[in-house]
Order: sequence, then structure tokens, then C-alpha cells
Amino acid sequence: MNNSIALRGAPRAGISVLEVSMALLILSFAVGGLLQILTVAASQRRTTEVRRLALEEIANQAEQIALIPWGELTEASLGALKPSEQLLAAAPSARLSVTQVADAGPPVAKRIHLEVQWTSPAGDPVQPVQLTVWRHQLAEAQPLPAQP
Repeated sequence: MNNSIALRGAPRAGISVLEVSMALLILSFAVGGLLQILTVAASQRRTTEVRRLALEEIANQAEQIALIPWGELTEASLGALKPSEQLLAAAPSARLSVTQVADAGPPVAKRIHLEVQWTSPAGDPVQPVQLTVWRHQLAEAQPLPAQP
């Protein structure tokens, strides 16, 4: 009997159920917040990767346009340009549009506007990547004037 009285008055050395449940609640909020941050970071990484691929695609297309001879630089030849398989794998909705405007000059030139458009996985349009390229017609070689 004396032992039971001594035990009632002694401080406890354990953790109560209320303390454990509060710790679990705080931990669950922290894990939930961390998961949301990781989800947003993964989404931003995918968006950045698609934009990088679109920039790379538009630069490659500009290089291809630079290799087309002046006489063959027509709406038909530019309309044949298509997005790469790598870009289409990352963004299946990607579209490449190419428009050409002839500038009378001088010098005679063609202004070619390239644009890559796509939508996000949620179906929202994303700001397109654009580039304008000028191709100038090279003048025919003129003989140098005779030196006096």
C-alpha cells in the first residue's frame, strides 16, 4: 500500500498519446508540404526542358535555312521544315511555323520568322519561342576596277 502511494506521486517518465498524435500531425504537415514543393519543382523542370528543346529546335531550323540556296528559298521549301522527333517526344503538341516576307532592299533580302508553339500537359498554351532570320541575296561578283 505504501508503494502505490509513492508511485502516484512520482513524476512519469513516458510520452502521452496526445503528445505522440501532435508530433505525428506536425510531421504529416511537413511531409505534405515537401511533396507539394517536389511536385512543383518537377513540373518546372519539365517546362524548362521543353523550352530548352524548343530553343534548340529553332536554332537548328535557322541553320538549315542558312544552308538553302537563295533561289530555292520559297514558301514551299520552308513549309517542308518540321519539328524534330526529340521535341515531339517531349511536347507532342509542338508546331513549327515559318513565314517569309520579301524585303525589297537594297540590299534584297528575305525576312524569315520561325516560331515553335506548344501546350502544357494541362492543355494551356505556353509562350512560344520565336526567331527572325534575314537572308540577303549576294550580289554578283563585279570585276575590280583597274588600278592606274
